[in-house]
Amino acid sequence: MSDKHNEGLSIEEKIWKLSELHELLPLHRVLLGHDGSMTLLLELIVCSEVELATIRQTVVPCPEGAAELLGVDAGVAANERDIIIMKKSDRTPLLYARSYTPLSRLKPEFKEDMMKADIPIGRIMQKYRIEARREILDVGYLEREHRLESLLQCTAPFLWRIYNIITGGKVLITVKEFFPVSLP
Repeated sequence: MSDKHNEGLSIEEKIWKLSELHELLPLHRVLLGHDGSMTLLLELIVCSEVELATIRQTVVPCPEGAAELLGVDAGVAANERDIIIMKKSDRTPLLYARSYTPLSRLKPEFKEDMMKADIPIGRIMQKYRIEARREILDVGYLEREHRLESLLQCTAPFLWRIYNIITGGKVLITVKEFFPVSLP
């Protein structure tokens, strides 16, 4: 599905179009369009607690694309974090995500938890009682991706979504998530 065919479509319309093209299940549509805690939603789906494994986390100059989504200048210091969320009971990978967070927008205690611990962002926000909303920016379907197949220990296809977490009128974090169509 090329971007030019989706210009001007709402997220719901993009999800409906993906659903028609790829025969998505209701669960897939919910995962793509859900604007709350993905951690909690995954726990409900797999009937198990989930845990996070940080693959890589580093402070980087914010890339241009992420900076645009965050509303900051490209090159500002940002936390780049690649994670896998997995089922705690058997460590089955459920979701891969990459996020960018401008360090200047983090309170010290939030920053400390994010930088040192394998804690999902939503749980850190809950811990510090941060009121926020998630704004889904785009969704898609990926036929093949060898790196994701390795990380998520399953074969393609994958669904993906990009969203911002907004608090106090500013984008705190931008996230791109991938999960297998064959989610357990």
